[in-house]
Formats: sequence, structure tokens, C-alpha cells
Amino acid sequence: MIGKLRPVVSPLMMTSVPSTAANSLLPMAAVPIRMISVPIRMISVPLLLAGFMTLSVVGCAETEEEPDAPEMSEVPEMRAAPEEPDAPEMSAAPETPADATAPEMRAAPDEPAASPPAMPSHEPVYLTSEATESMNLPFSDAVRTGHLLFLSGQIGMVPETKELAPGGIQEEARQTMENIKTVLETNGSSMDRVIKATVMLADISEWPAFNEVYVTYFPGHKPARSAFAGSGLAFGARCEVEVIATVGE
Repeated sequence: MIGKLRPVVSPLMMTSVPSTAANSLLPMAAVPIRMISVPIRMISVPLLLAGFMTLSVVGCAETEEEPDAPEMSEVPEMRAAPEEPDAPEMSAAPETPADATAPEMRAAPDEPAASPPAMPSHEPVYLTSEATESMNLPFSDAVRTGHLLFLSGQIGMVPETKELAPGGIQEEARQTMENIKTVLETNGSSMDRVIKATVMLADISEWPAFNEVYVTYFPGHKPARSAFAGSGLAFGARCEVEVIATVGE
């Protein structure tokens, strides 16, 4: 790695001298040349080593260069978000005075509970008019239990008397139906609420004549009915009728 050293020629060697003198001086001149060449070698070796080390460092530096960073793509332009409209200013709640007290809450008055409709008593109620009591008859005019009104049998007797209506079966039938109507209305019912009738005749052959009068008292719905003839009726009547009717709600 160290280059060849060229012999250094002293300026004395280039001076023109006689050959004889030169020959005599040559050995003497050679000594300084050698002496000079030795330091030159000593100087050349460190210089060469320093240059080699410099080249090595530069070469390593060149090989260790970092690769070029990839070119950065353009960053898209950021757009500013649209400004939101200002929220409406909230008005401050009115201050409550320190000494103000909350109004006293009053409880709502208890509403009376709706009472269920009164159920009619099923205990029998015996209903008798003053006329019946004055006649000292062995029965009541009617008996009420719940929503039902049971009538005793009626005959064609004129009220407040013990006399039958004159005129035969149809007149007695008419007076009988009027007596029934009076008892019903006196005790809170009516003819159109009769649901059951029982007819008793002294003579079954008078059944058609009786019906002619009977139907006039039930122009709409006809109540259920039973009819039969007997050997005789109280006070010698030609007909007797009893009914069951509804009463109340």
C-alpha cells in the first residue's frame, strides 16, 4: 500500500565538478542523501496511513447514507366546518325571594265513593189496604219480594162493598181487571208489568166471553196464563184472576 520512494537528488549532485573531484566527493554526498531519505520514509508512512484512514471514513460515510425519504403526497386541503348558529340565549329564571314560601298544597277532598244501587230485599213485604183490613178478609192484597209483586185473586166485587158488579160474566170480568189494576198501581207496578196470570171460571163455557174483556187490558205483550173452571168461587163470583208482576227498577 506504500508507494515506491524515488531517490531524492540533492542540489549538490547537480553542480558541475570535475570528475576527479566528483568521484572523491561522491561517497560523502551519499551519506546525507541516505540520512535525508530516512526521515522522508518516516514521514511518508504516517501520511499514507492518515490518508488511508480518511478514505476509509469517507467511503463508509458514503455507503451509510440514508435512503431518500419517500416523497410525501399532497395533503388534501382541510375545509373548515360550517359555523353552527349561535344557540338562543337562555333567559335566566326569575329569582325566588329568599323569604318566599311555597304555597301550601291542599289535599283534594275525598270524593264519596259511588255506592252500588241498593238491592231490593228478598224479605217478603205484606201489603194490605185499609178497605181489605176493614172487611177482615183472611189475605193480603199483595206480597212483595225483591222485584216481584204477587197479587191475591180478585173477583168482580165493587170496591168497599161486598157486592158483585151486575151484568153477568163480562161485567164481572171487567170489574175484576179494574180491581187488579188498582192494586198494582197502589204498590208501584202496572198492567204492562204483569208477567203471569191465572184465571179461574165458575163455568168453562164462559171462557170465550171472559177473553173478550181480558185482552183489552193487555194490548201489547200478553203475560203467561193458566185458566181452569171450578165448582164454585167465593161470593158466588163467575170469575177470579190472580197475577204476578214486576216492581221497582
